Amino acid sequence: MFSKINYYIFKKFLYSFLITFLILASILFIGDFVEQFRKTAGKNVPFNIILQLTLFNFPNLIAYTLPITSFFSSILALLILIRNSELTVISGMGISNLKTILPAIMLHFFIGITFITLANPLIAIFDDRYSNLKYEYIDRVDKFASITKNGLWLKQDNYETNLTSVLYAKSTEQEGKVLNSFMLLEYDYKGAFNGRIDGKKAELDEGYWRMFDIQITPRYGETIYQNYLNYKTNIKPKDISDSLSSPSSISIWRLLTFISFLEELGYSSIDFKMHLYSLVSLPFFISSLVLLAFCLVQGIKQNGKFSKIIVSSLIIIFFLYFISNLLNALGSTSQIHPVVANFSMPVITSTMAIFIYQYWELKRKKIFK
Repeated sequence: MFSKINYYIFKKFLYSFLITFLILASILFIGDFVEQFRKTAGKNVPFNIILQLTLFNFPNLIAYTLPITSFFSSILALLILIRNSELTVISGMGISNLKTILPAIMLHFFIGITFITLANPLIAIFDDRYSNLKYEYIDRVDKFASITKNGLWLKQDNYETNLTSVLYAKSTEQEGKVLNSFMLLEYDYKGAFNGRIDGKKAELDEGYWRMFDIQITPRYGETIYQNYLNYKTNIKPKDISDSLSSPSSISIWRLLTFISFLEELGYSSIDFKMHLYSLVSLPFFISSLVLLAFCLVQGIKQNGKFSKIIVSSLIIIFFLYFISNLLNALGSTSQIHPVVANFSMPVITSTMAIFIYQYWELKRKKIFK
């Protein structure tokens, strides 16, 4: 059971988190709104679309800054407690440091759990809508590929015949360059069905699909069987990969299933695994940042200069940001396992906190001696 002091500390950290969150969210919203204006400059995009782009992208930006919000809101709450001599009074009552910071750690762990279970599915929906609007109004291209539980679907154009087609494959190899058991449906410029091609295998090569063991079924006429066919396409291998859903547009509840689909289709799922484990490790990471913030302020007195701790906090968060990017790069290139890449950050942060705490303890003992 929480004591009154625990509840008091809990509320202090909660208010601090909300204030920091609102300030950072306002800055991000305004900044991204300006950025969307820049991206759409000269493309005659309506104002309401620019606003929608900003609104749909906003939750994803907040998600990436949640650790920073937790860290600096904890620093703010602790500095307020120190300025009001409340931390000194709590310590004088014989309450250990662990018991003092435990409510804050539990609060941020709960925030992390709430984020990945409730907020993340909503963020995924918004991110998907943002991607669709971005394709339509900024990139101004159609998505070439779509993955379902039944297989891979591709939309393409054949400039030799002036036909549009939809290509379906039950499985793929080499990240979409090779299709197995495929079906191609052709349509003319009016959208009328023109014919169908079924085959055993298709390989993408320099603007052509090289199709093997095919069956051509025109709209009018008899079925034709061929061993080999070159079929013109405007699709490139990179287009297929770029058109797939981004990891952030997949809810955590669907990620495991989606990863399995990708692997069955022959695609690399490393980016989606990295995103999954980053979400799972998030509550532990932001909790470790609260512990780090607490250890940082141990040597600060009520009348001390807070500017030093602010500068130190900025340096440390920059260092952690650098290490996080390095681990993400190593994980994304499969040089280390995605679990190691993501769960290393809570371990590194907690280790830093312990070393900083020990430093202040040793310094305090030397003063007393």
